[in-house]
Amino acid sequence: MIVFNAPFSNTRSVVELVLGEIIMLMRGIINKNSMLHSGIWDKSSSGSYEVRGKKLGIIGYGKIGSQLSVLAEDLGMEVYYYDILEKLALGNAKKCRSMKELLKKM
Repeated sequence: MIVFNAPFSNTRSVVELVLGEIIMLMRGIINKNSMLHSGIWDKSSSGSYEVRGKKLGIIGYGKIGSQLSVLAEDLGMEVYYYDILEKLALGNAKKCRSMKELLKKM
């Protein structure tokens, strides 16, 4: 069995998956899908929100966290991050000095 480290191989895929899941949660797609499969067609948009203008807190600003930050800003989100290492912010992301500070921003 060959094992190797490929640190850049799935970064973008993970970021896209996370963004997709954020949108699904904000729009209540999981519940609406379940209702539809039960034969209930709910056209209402109640409980469905856009991500634009929302805050996103990222714990860990490595390859995935920093790319997530950039794409989340492209969708209009306000991004905060915390990392145990000193990392320069990309775009308009705001660095928090502690996880407690990050959680207070949310």
